Amino acid sequence: MNTPIRLGRRHRGDERGSGTVLMMSVMIITAMVAFVSACLLSWFGCAHQTRTAADLAALAGAGAFDSGSDACAVAAATAVSNHTTMTACNVDTNGVDVVIRITVQMDAKPAVAFGPREFDYTSEAGHIG
Repeated sequence: MNTPIRLGRRHRGDERGSGTVLMMSVMIITAMVAFVSACLLSWFGCAHQTRTAADLAALAGAGAFDSGSDACAVAAATAVSNHTTMTACNVDTNGVDVVIRITVQMDAKPAVAFGPREFDYTSEAGHIG
């Protein structure tokens, strides 16, 4: 007599749920990579915005100094309008040359434990000759 062939799944008790564990691991790793990537992109954007704000504030301060206004006050207002804070302003004159040195600061977004807290950038503008 022939033994009947069973068509069906064979179950091993020790492998049940391994696909679920594998998929959960893949989803967790994917979420972590996406979060870190989003943080990096945001930080690059904050750094770029800080550099741009410092350059604009320095140029605005130089223009204000050239027209006889307070260079640091105009630079500070320009920094604030670009969502940064001016932390230093220095106007160097030697009779002919004028150099305005501006430092601005911006908080990092998002602020997480493993990333930068803030971005600082210093820019110079002025009139020579």
